[in-house]
Amino acid sequence: MTHASSGTPATTLDEAGQRAAVSRISWRILPLIAVGYVIAYVDRTNIGFAQLGMGTELGIKAAAYGLAASIFFVAYFFFEVPSNLLLRRFGARAWLARIMATWGIITVITGFTTNVQMLYVMRFLLGVAEAGFFPGIIVYLTLWFRSGDRAVALGWLVLAQPVSFLCGGLLGGLILDHTGWFGMAGWRWLFILTGVPAVLMAVVTYVFLPNSPATARWLAPADRDWLRGSLEAEQGTGHDEGVRAQLAALRNPRVLHLAATHLALAIGTYGFNLFLPLIIKQINPAYSATNIGFTAAIPYVCAALALLGTAQLSKRARERKYLVAVPLAMGAVGLAAVIALRDHPGPAVVALAITGIGAFAWLPPFWALTTDSLSRTHAAVGIAAINSIGNLGGFFGPYIVGKETDGDTVTAGLLIPVVSLAVSVVLILLWRSPARQPGSGTGGPAPVADAPATAR
Repeated sequence: MTHASSGTPATTLDEAGQRAAVSRISWRILPLIAVGYVIAYVDRTNIGFAQLGMGTELGIKAAAYGLAASIFFVAYFFFEVPSNLLLRRFGARAWLARIMATWGIITVITGFTTNVQMLYVMRFLLGVAEAGFFPGIIVYLTLWFRSGDRAVALGWLVLAQPVSFLCGGLLGGLILDHTGWFGMAGWRWLFILTGVPAVLMAVVTYVFLPNSPATARWLAPADRDWLRGSLEAEQGTGHDEGVRAQLAALRNPRVLHLAATHLALAIGTYGFNLFLPLIIKQINPAYSATNIGFTAAIPYVCAALALLGTAQLSKRARERKYLVAVPLAMGAVGLAAVIALRDHPGPAVVALAITGIGAFAWLPPFWALTTDSLSRTHAAVGIAAINSIGNLGGFFGPYIVGKETDGDTVTAGLLIPVVSLAVSVVLILLWRSPARQPGSGTGGPAPVADAPATAR
């Protein structure tokens, strides 16, 4: 994970020293938070495979499943900004560990669901518990990485998303087909066995994750001073960091523009991801849960490779919006092809692979663009707002797909996600990056002032 320097601000470290410092930070920070993020996404999306057995046992139809899958994001929307403010109050280590432990316990309890009403409650509570985890990590990375280095770090972080779907698919199918211990159905064990790792990871996070460079004993004083100076040159010193100053980010047109873009693309991507097992089941009704899990791995392997590619391209890109727009356009085209080819298993799987690339490859450049465009004061609330408003797409996407599903014909509900992805392409192409400041380096524009001028 060694990357080159993203800039040349005044520093006491030479080029080799900077690379060594970034490498040391990467190896100590990124694996820990990436594993936590993989577990988060597995616990968020395991309902997709659980539905293959839960739907039959509890009589949950596609529309009810769509609501259950999406209600998570309603809670996520309301609690994400408060969670990020509390993260700054209590520190990353304690707050991220609390989030992990809470969502792990709730996931385990979901395995004992007896009816659809209880499922709705558990999914809402899961959203409350997990709210703030991803934007909290994004803010946390701004404490450790400069712009260009952060683009690569974000790539390794968001790689957790396709990896989690890949792991969830492989494990989900195997658990459904090969567990049934103590008379409990496989789908119940799916929730239980994927919830326990979150609780264990909470302990690991609390013990090993430093709150900031200032508390990292393994970071040499010279490295710490260089990092502080470099980040202040890019992000400013953030003198006014009261709650009112932070909440002003909610009026920042840049935040609103990116939030609208994220909302549109999330409707499309979540409409695809949370229904992928049922889509594959429709493409080939003879598939077992294990077959579905292995087939679902195909688009996520393609997505992971493409995501790493866009992360590297984003590292020094002068205009990242095109690296966001192209994958989203691929997602719209791929999803439209899935609808057209649903009766042709081979070509339909190819279309799913293209959709998978589009559903994930936009992540590194989008969040790199976001962190570059917000000041230190606006970062915590702005990033949380963009993510929480965007994640409402996680409610609308699955809900719309489930509502529009005609019996077992899941692909009939995918048209709205296709249109939504197309809208997100238009919105990101309308984005204007803020002016680059002197000393910001080569890794993209530096954050601009807080003043909410015209939308950029």
